[in-house]
Amino acid sequence: MPTTTEPFARCLARELLARPWTRPAIAAVLHAMCPPGARGLDRLAAVLFARHRAAPRLAALCTDLAGRRRLRRAAGTDQLELAERPRAVMLPLPGVPQPATLPALGTPTELAAWLGIDLDRLLAWTRTFRADPEPRSSRLLHYHRRWIARRSGPPRLIEAPKPGLKQIQQRLLHGLIDHVPAHPAAHGFVRGRGITTFAAPHRGRACVLRLDLRDFFASITRRRVRAVFSALGYPVDVAQQLAAIATVATPAPLLHVLLHAGTAGAALHERLRQLHLPQGAPSSPALANLVAFRLDARLDGLARRFGACYTRYADDLLFSGDVEFARGSARCAEWVAKIVAQEGFTLAAAKTRRMRQGTRQHAAGLVLNVHAAMSRGERDQLEAQLHNCVLHGPSTQNRAGVGDLRAHLRGRIAHVRHCHAPHAQRLLAMFERIDWSR
Repeated sequence: MPTTTEPFARCLARELLARPWTRPAIAAVLHAMCPPGARGLDRLAAVLFARHRAAPRLAALCTDLAGRRRLRRAAGTDQLELAERPRAVMLPLPGVPQPATLPALGTPTELAAWLGIDLDRLLAWTRTFRADPEPRSSRLLHYHRRWIARRSGPPRLIEAPKPGLKQIQQRLLHGLIDHVPAHPAAHGFVRGRGITTFAAPHRGRACVLRLDLRDFFASITRRRVRAVFSALGYPVDVAQQLAAIATVATPAPLLHVLLHAGTAGAALHERLRQLHLPQGAPSSPALANLVAFRLDARLDGLARRFGACYTRYADDLLFSGDVEFARGSARCAEWVAKIVAQEGFTLAAAKTRRMRQGTRQHAAGLVLNVHAAMSRGERDQLEAQLHNCVLHGPSTQNRAGVGDLRAHLRGRIAHVRHCHAPHAQRLLAMFERIDWSR
């Protein structure tokens, strides 16, 4: 069935706009999308870049491409068959790692097959509903949501996917995202790293600078997630579907609780109503590390400029150095704030701390002055709680109203094991003596 070049031009325009608007990138897309042996593609790339010095709008670029005789000659005919349009290909950006184990997915149909579902179900999972003034039935929502109060500031929203979507996100995590390395400075949610490796480089330093990112997950929009998949080389429509699987917009009726939480609550309200990474989804932590890769690279370079070292655990940023860094730590904090803002995040200024060696240096629940360790007070409190559970029964010790006290206590003991293995063994022995029927 003969058609005009418009469908091909539209497909080509979307691929061009998904990548940086530079002459080499334009040429790379043309060579990848046009049939082998096509001539004049480098010249066409030069003409397009000269005509549009900045990335044009999709409609304008489609019109321009459809009217190019050079493009019709490159495609081999003035009347293209729709079935002859070239298959979308993986085209990673220069410098982006391309692991051999990364799945090659050229179309949404291939993506659905890789996820083990049919295309209709994929489109159902990734459909974006319009904002409703009235709450939808919970059966039509893909997430369970609950608010968790914090000691200061607005409450935290946990958005946990329902089993069907959770299974798809886990497939995405283990089959694709885990194969892309995070920055070496990122220690949260990375296999082989954790709180101890996050804090270890900063123990016994003359000065420790600790900063905190506000609303870390909610600050990461669908556009930024889609940019990660596009950088890995996935075509525009596949990158859009992958980003849609991993992001969500919180229904407006659930955000009313933030209206009385001050300025910070208003900012969080605005972020949650946009399409964002949900805190509680299995794919979110690893994707957040990839989105923050450039932030980590810039902050790592800044730290070296000040003669310091830098690590990040989720939203916690940590810098440390010798006496020279202690003198310039205030100036370093100012530069960090500028870089964080440029990368699309926000610092919680009230949580910034500059801790010198003569004071208690702490981060992520660990004391750093001599070696990374939990504070004696926290360990003693946990031991006292376990002791009372043995004597009086666990039902009398759940003063915080924890949903699963048994799992909660076991998790806290596992946290102690990272830094105090002998003490953790003693706590575990006490845990085993608890009668959970009381």
